[in-house]
Amino acid sequence: MPDWDLPEGCTFEKLAIDNIEATAATQVRVKLDHATIDQYTEDFQNGADFPPLDVFREENSERNILADGFHRHRGAINAERTEIGCIIHPGGMHEALIHALGANAGHGLRRTNRDKRHAVEMALKDPEISQYQMQEIAEVCRVTRQTVRRIQNDLLSDPDDDDGSNGNNGTKSPAVGDPTDDDYRSAPDVTQEMVELTELRQACSLVKAFAYDGADAVGKLELTKDDLADLEYISTWAANAVLAHRYAEPSGPDIREEADAGDQPE
Repeated sequence: MPDWDLPEGCTFEKLAIDNIEATAATQVRVKLDHATIDQYTEDFQNGADFPPLDVFREENSERNILADGFHRHRGAINAERTEIGCIIHPGGMHEALIHALGANAGHGLRRTNRDKRHAVEMALKDPEISQYQMQEIAEVCRVTRQTVRRIQNDLLSDPDDDDGSNGNNGTKSPAVGDPTDDDYRSAPDVTQEMVELTELRQACSLVKAFAYDGADAVGKLELTKDDLADLEYISTWAANAVLAHRYAEPSGPDIREEADAGDQPE
């Protein structure tokens, strides 16, 4: 008998690794821990049994959205496993995110404070979860109400500040007063699309600031197998975005016209 309990309404299946959707939309940690992945990879290679991954699937859907078990998932990939045991929960992306926001609060590699903050920020930026009462968000993210209030206040004070600081010492000025739930709901809306566009531009700016190109990065940065897999995904994603934008039907003034005018193919 397995040493884990199957939640009510869920089923157990062994899924092909390639059929599991490990997306950033439900990866709540700030970053995956490579030491943990390496250990899991070795354990998989030695035939160890792991608790199943938590995966969400809507009725009549073929999408298997990973909500908990990203380290195990990557370890299984590195160990060249073709399938892995999964608990199949009913639900789609929204339900998977709800589950992911509180994952690892009491098991697995424990969350760091940065992981907890990241979970709360993801919740506050989600169009649906952000409408919850503050106590409900705290329960979803497995943190205190005071933590949610503080992070909410930080985002409202400086929504463009990615690391939550306003100075070189990484600290933020103390909040004035004690804002209520109504104060937060009346604040200007920040959509998920706005947040993602800002993060994308910041990532592009960082890469453009490097003093060398991608060919030199492998040696200079000592990139790992996991890093290269991430870069391959990013390069495909970026290429698809550029092609979709370049060949989209025009709907008014477009920056493509300026770009194409000065960059004609030979």
